[in-house]
Amino acid sequence: MALEEIVVHSRHLGTPETLIVYTPERYSPLYSYPVLYVQDGADYLSLGKFATLLDEMIQQKELPDLIAVFLPVDKEKRTSRYHPDGAEHLAYRRFLAEEVVRYMDTHYSTHPLGNGRTLVGVSLGAVVSLFTALAYPNTFGQVASQSIAMDAELNRRVAETPISVPLSLYMQIGTEETAVKSTRGSLDLVTANEELRDILQTKMVTLAFETFEGDHTWGHWQTHLPRMLRALLG
Repeated sequence: MALEEIVVHSRHLGTPETLIVYTPERYSPLYSYPVLYVQDGADYLSLGKFATLLDEMIQQKELPDLIAVFLPVDKEKRTSRYHPDGAEHLAYRRFLAEEVVRYMDTHYSTHPLGNGRTLVGVSLGAVVSLFTALAYPNTFGQVASQSIAMDAELNRRVAETPISVPLSLYMQIGTEETAVKSTRGSLDLVTANEELRDILQTKMVTLAFETFEGDHTWGHWQTHLPRMLRALLG
């Protein structure tokens, strides 16, 4: 594999932003590849061991050759960018959908259609992934969500959003995630995820919903990453 660090000067955010781009061992510009856009990119690389996992699953032919874009986030800006009420949320969504995708499609050999682009996120990173896909349905066709940090208000917004382009969504939630501490107080993510599942089942969404025994921690997310990748891409 190769991991390349790139700096994109974002017009929407007004800051230089780092992308860490994973390409598979057999990468060739003669072929086009699906792309994963991964929120909390530094955590997915270090705590999720995502690049190593991709290598292993591609070598074992459990996954197709693919590209992954890891998007690190400054922890102090995380809520501002990832939560739909955050000051930088709309700008961050535009950065993802317009600037990052354009950069990747220009500089790498990518599948040009929405069903070749998957947004990946955990907790609040899954929230921004879902809301970005809803806002840019022709750009992103898939969302991979681990322990998405929804609440009743965010679910209401999803319920009120028309979905006119097919979306594939994978949701994974731990059975012990009933009192998760957050900047919004304690969240019952099991109930919120079940409510979101029920809302999405009424819309143009292909949905996979899985649970695991465990809580809101990286040990569980890393363990269950292969299930998620197989479900959406295998």
